[in-house]
Amino acid sequence: MGLYLLDTDAVIDFFKGFPSSVELIQRLFQAGETLCTCAVVMAEVYAGLNPTEQSRGEDLLRSLRFFATSPGAAKQAGLWRYAFARQGVQLATTDCLIAAIAHERGATLVTGNLDDYPMFELRRLPLPRRQRGPG
Repeated sequence: MGLYLLDTDAVIDFFKGFPSSVELIQRLFQAGETLCTCAVVMAEVYAGLNPTEQSRGEDLLRSLRFFATSPGAAKQAGLWRYAFARQGVQLATTDCLIAAIAHERGATLVTGNLDDYPMFELRRLPLPRRQRGPG
């Protein structure tokens, strides 16, 4: 089975109940795929959780396999950021780290922000964005 690193927007979509994102993530889980997170995603998710949501957010994040940031991934993130900047493409360090961690671990990145991840080496699975359902 495969590894799928959930980008911050995928975790938030799931947490907030966006039907198409919930469906995709549940389908991956039910197919026996391994859903993953990393420190950058966790930090970004916690930055957006109000205190009443923290317990539920922790439960969700704790259910995911955690990938630590290795020195190699940190180096790759910096190299990508440098190379793309020389092409006039400004990428966030956080996005480069998420991409490098996914790439190093052989994981597919699940994201709705494809433009933030132009690295040709990176496998990406786009979120099928639709409006949130009632509730």
